[in-house]
Amino acid sequence: MALWRIRATVDDRPGYLSVLTASLALRGVNILSVQVHTTEAGAVDDFLVDAPEQVTEAELRAAVERGRGRDCWVARSEARGLADEPTRVLGLAGRLARDPEATGAALRTLLGADTVTWRPTPATAPGGVGGTTMALADPSGGAYELCRREPSFTPAEYARAQAVVELAAMLARRDTERVTLVLPDGGE
Repeated sequence: MALWRIRATVDDRPGYLSVLTASLALRGVNILSVQVHTTEAGAVDDFLVDAPEQVTEAELRAAVERGRGRDCWVARSEARGLADEPTRVLGLAGRLARDPEATGAALRTLLGADTVTWRPTPATAPGGVGGTTMALADPSGGAYELCRREPSFTPAEYARAQAVVELAAMLARRDTERVTLVLPDGGE
């Protein structure tokens, strides 16, 4: 068996997700996890699946299209993809608690971004998602810009990323507000 990530948009109507999953099942695909991101274009369904070794990317894409999916993106995945999203995000929060300066790396890990750039000036369109580019306002000033080739970012991913940026800024403020006074006798 082989692990794959599949992302596709379906109409946000009763039964449409089941049509898509039935089409995948006909190819012997086992769905291990699914996240649904609500967007204006419909429900963006993000699957982690286990497919027979002989099933190709093109066959998975065709199964999605037969299942009424559109704007399909398919990519091989790794076993670490089996960790559920809350576990991954809590791990990133712990990383930020130890090192608030790791915000860019945390964003890259969270969203699979190809590039994360911090700029000292506010985002030109603060708080926005535009296909494969995302702009995040940094509460400490400036902005982060994230880019990835595919798939397009969703509003849910934007909300997660902005929460990570806000957590990192809060942790950095906390660290700078913490002062240790050393007394003449060496006590703190």
